[in-house]
Amino acid sequence: MAVRIKKLSRHVSSLSIEILGHQKQLEEAVKNAREDSKKRQRAVLKGDISEIIAPWALEGVNSVKELRFLGSPIDFIGFNGLDIDGEINIKFIEIKTGKSRLTRDEKRIKEAVEAKRVTWQTIEIKSLPEAVEK
Repeated sequence: MAVRIKKLSRHVSSLSIEILGHQKQLEEAVKNAREDSKKRQRAVLKGDISEIIAPWALEGVNSVKELRFLGSPIDFIGFNGLDIDGEINIKFIEIKTGKSRLTRDEKRIKEAVEAKRVTWQTIEIKSLPEAVEK
């Protein structure tokens, strides 16, 4: 009986050490996850700030009034020359910081613009439907 108690005691000690090891691993994983979260939050914040500041640094923009913020699927549309008489140029503008890359949809928009698959459409509404007028 005493031998069995000693074996069980050693097994309990072994399990306790194993549990402590797992607790340390868990604490380290939580610490790493928090650090990763902080880095990602900083990157997002940096991107947000860059989108706010970037219009003032864009070349070929006469004034910030020439820019229209969309946010999604692209950040801005620029109307270069809108503040003066004459011809204007239209720019689709996406702001990226750090290691960020164009999303799939942003790439598709870029390809459409570069392939000149851009059109103009005017929609004229003559009168509102009766249901809307009431």
